[in-house]
Amino acid sequence: MSGYLDWKNWDYDSFGHLSKSDYYYFKLLFKKFKLGSINAVLEVGFGNGSFLSFLKELGIKTSGVELEKELVLTAKRKGYKAYQDIKEITEKFDLIVCFDVLEHIPQEEIVAFLKELEEMLLPFGKIIIRVPNGSSPLGLTNQNGDPTHVNTLTASKMAYYLANTNLSMTYSNGDIYPIYNGKITKIFSRFLKKILRIFIEKIIRFIFSPLSKGILSANAIFILEK
Repeated sequence: MSGYLDWKNWDYDSFGHLSKSDYYYFKLLFKKFKLGSINAVLEVGFGNGSFLSFLKELGIKTSGVELEKELVLTAKRKGYKAYQDIKEITEKFDLIVCFDVLEHIPQEEIVAFLKELEEMLLPFGKIIIRVPNGSSPLGLTNQNGDPTHVNTLTASKMAYYLANTNLSMTYSNGDIYPIYNGKITKIFSRFLKKILRIFIEKIIRFIFSPLSKGILSANAIFILEK
């Protein structure tokens, strides 16, 4: 096992574990972005397989690609369709998901990468990208907490990259935040936190305008469509 996998605490036994918080996060993601009719999904950089597991529970046709050979072998042994090189994939997808991926790609390679995803996308398909929020001071921990992060992403940089593709950005904001994450005792405090975040962000964006949406979110989400 590589040092990176050891550091992330990813191993065969934990692969595909879907925590309650992950489950309700992905559930909200599907609801918010109206993904209920999705038939085929590709996850780029599937890591320890929690989203693959969520898709499997929904009965959705799922494929994954991951650079770490050991993760690919583990995914295959556990019944997932997995690849180590994106160029091996010949299928087309309704949805392509990149959770915490683009920050690992040098900025001079981003446009070529997005064009590869574009080629694999069915008409009217979507790409969901989540990255550490380069427009927020709260994104610094996620951005600088991994030595393999080589690129910082913001909405304006994404718009620059997309100008050289046939993709359009239809959504740009902070990360989603489920009120219910599997713990009933946390509902009130999470609801209160969400209200406070919305209120405080409006004040901060007014005082320091112009600022992009999601300034109080550690991660940013971008939705791209073909």
